[in-house]
Amino acid sequence: MNAQPQTILDLEDVHTYYGSIQALKGISLTVDQGEIVTLIGANGAGKSTTLRSINGLNNPRRGRIRFQGRDITHASAHDIVEHGISQSPEGRRLFPRMSVLENLEMGTFQRADRANRRAISEDLDRVYELFPRLAERKNQKAGTLSGGEQQMVAIGRALMARPKLLLLDEPSMGLAPIFVERIFEIIREINSQGTPILLVEQNALMALDVANRGYVLETGKIALADDAKKLKENPDVQRTYLGAD
Repeated sequence: MNAQPQTILDLEDVHTYYGSIQALKGISLTVDQGEIVTLIGANGAGKSTTLRSINGLNNPRRGRIRFQGRDITHASAHDIVEHGISQSPEGRRLFPRMSVLENLEMGTFQRADRANRRAISEDLDRVYELFPRLAERKNQKAGTLSGGEQQMVAIGRALMARPKLLLLDEPSMGLAPIFVERIFEIIREINSQGTPILLVEQNALMALDVANRGYVLETGKIALADDAKKLKENPDVQRTYLGAD
């Protein structure tokens, strides 16, 4: 008998607001251990707000969020990082005047073992193995890197927190096609090393190619949820998000 996959993240009927404007209208979704789950939808559908609800930047007014069985609905952002969720944000949000290495080390800020140089060094080695270009540019100011290289730093910084769940918000945004392919290869590699991923991505085709399951968001609600392969074959999804006639 196959063991049931362990649910690591569980959102139940989540309602999130910006002031009086309701952005999420009862979102329910799960991420299981070992999975890549993607959220796709038009701009303003609520994808990034879903991540902000999970990471503590915008607490829901209603509903519940559990991570590894623990209720984190109203936890602070830094507590959530300590619990094991880290994010590579939309727009990368690097410290442009700091070096690549210094930006990566910022990812260790909430770690209990951040004084353990050996542990930090091992994680830096892992990031440099995933992104050899960053090893070559570790002393370069992050603001002078190309967009693709900056995205690598943003993902590397999130990995330096040793996440039990990685949130990725628009990792391919503004990148040249060659970098897009490389970033998605890295996403697969990170997942194969044991980190579950919740991926928000405008490039629906690439997202569904890499994901196990997907949710389609429309105006703050989940319109569809299915295996990624089935979503890719869904005529409505093809027409609306994949550019099919």
